[in-house]
Amino acid sequence: MISPLIPFLVVSLGAGPVQFSGSTSIYGEYGRVFGDSLVESRPELRFSLDPTLSIYGLPLSFHALVSDQQSELRQMLNQFRFAIDPAALLRQNLGVPSPLSFLSFIKGLELGTCHPSYTPYTVSGTTVSGAALEINPWYVYLAGAAGKSQRRVLGSETTDPAYARDFYSGRFGFGKKERTHFFLTGMYVTDDTTPLPHNRRANPLGAPGDSYEVVQPRENYVLGAEFNLDLYNGGLTLQSEITGSELTRDNRLPVTNVDSLLGWDEGTVPSWAESTLHPRVSSGFDYAWKVRPAAKLLDTRVYAKLEFVGPGYQSLGAPGLRNDNMVVGGGIERSLFSNAVSLSFAYTSEHDNLLRQRVEWFDTTGGLNGETLLIRRDGVLTLKSQTTRFTNWEASLGLTFPNLPYLQVGYYPYTQASDSLDAMANVASTKTTTGNVVSVSAGHSFQTGKLSHSPAVSFSYNDLRGDDPAGDNTSWDAGLNYGLGFEFPLSLSASCGLSRSVAVGTDPDQRVYFDVTPSYTLFEKWTNSLSLGGTFGSGTRIDTRLTSSFPIWKICDGSVGISDAIYSGNDGKYNDLRLTAQLSKSW
Repeated sequence: MISPLIPFLVVSLGAGPVQFSGSTSIYGEYGRVFGDSLVESRPELRFSLDPTLSIYGLPLSFHALVSDQQSELRQMLNQFRFAIDPAALLRQNLGVPSPLSFLSFIKGLELGTCHPSYTPYTVSGTTVSGAALEINPWYVYLAGAAGKSQRRVLGSETTDPAYARDFYSGRFGFGKKERTHFFLTGMYVTDDTTPLPHNRRANPLGAPGDSYEVVQPRENYVLGAEFNLDLYNGGLTLQSEITGSELTRDNRLPVTNVDSLLGWDEGTVPSWAESTLHPRVSSGFDYAWKVRPAAKLLDTRVYAKLEFVGPGYQSLGAPGLRNDNMVVGGGIERSLFSNAVSLSFAYTSEHDNLLRQRVEWFDTTGGLNGETLLIRRDGVLTLKSQTTRFTNWEASLGLTFPNLPYLQVGYYPYTQASDSLDAMANVASTKTTTGNVVSVSAGHSFQTGKLSHSPAVSFSYNDLRGDDPAGDNTSWDAGLNYGLGFEFPLSLSASCGLSRSVAVGTDPDQRVYFDVTPSYTLFEKWTNSLSLGGTFGSGTRIDTRLTSSFPIWKICDGSVGISDAIYSGNDGKYNDLRLTAQLSKSW
């Protein structure tokens, strides 16, 4: 894939400046836990390498991460990636040599462990072992990724197996990604159906000899359209997207005829759609969409959002996406006096249980003359027996005047209501919970003589009330921080605080905590710090940590650390001792 670039790189290498930079490190950790803790420490060794070759400002980078935590019983931890970022030329305002002028259209090229990111509904937060490309020549946009997003894991008696997963995605459209554009997005993901050896387990609720499959091979199609509008240099913007997905929960099942399955007339679903999407009995279809307008005028920004993700919508390229949720919200942000005063207000309301289907049926009853009468009735069926509605308000004030203390104040009330539904989706009962969260922080940095001071205070309050008083809870936390810097290479930071939590039916949980950390640099290169902290309440915990960073001649930099946490309480005692060491080099 990179062979077409070789002639241009050779020309540049012989004609222009070349810079080689990067960093590498090796990190090790060893720990022992004594006592009643359920945490089992495990030695760790990790190596990373990040060299970068810059030709006329064009960075060619490589990233490698190797860890001894890698295991055949989990997904891949080790990473290897080669990347080209021609857009760095534009960010640095560097001229592009004519042999490489076309590379300025390439926004990114990755080989190895890639992280493609399109939209939250399609591809976001997934890792692909393969290749990813993104180009934007003039007003044409093209992006694509291909590889494996999940490797085959055999599993064991205590760990789940996984099928190997092939991943393909692409985007095409017109416009600039950061400005006005219209893009079409497609994604196809399919699992290999090769049987897994540890994929069947005994069913504890079934008959003797009954078992179940832990995982099934899946297949996923996603198709979406995104339209973003940016007018008046960000003064008026609109973000919009609509996507549809088909998720097959077991792609080993035979492809079925949708018309016959749903009782529709033959030909209702085009043959090309069935041959492309491969619908099966385990397939489900759903959609998602969003609209987010915003306007900015005279340091005031007003925005709104309307989002819908269906209960059956799922993209295997966006594993963190929450489905079965509808969101309505908006807010306003305002800055005054050259951003010294900032104000914001926001409202968000969301609810689930979006699938509602109206049904009809007939009941029989006896008439006045003994005849049988049919009575037509209708109702609504829902996917869940409970609907949850969450409403949140946010209000904040920030003051950051030059040479004066700063102040941040926030108030965040919220309400959560859970409606229990009967068989016909009528509200049988409602459980409501209300909460109020308040946060305040203030601080100031100033100089007195040869001393630098950075004091700060913080306070937070959380009050939770519901229909059932047994779940009521009130908690607060007050803290004080102080940083002190000297003319000589000594710095000191200290913090302390008090927290209290009160729940109905339990004794109040009150804790006092502190932390003191001095740091001193010897010979302008050898930095040492000692941290001592503690928490006192229903249990007592003392934390100590000593770290030291120093150069090893002109070869590399080293650092070592030792930490110890000693806990004693009604729930047991333990001692967590850890040793760390690292060697690093930058060039």
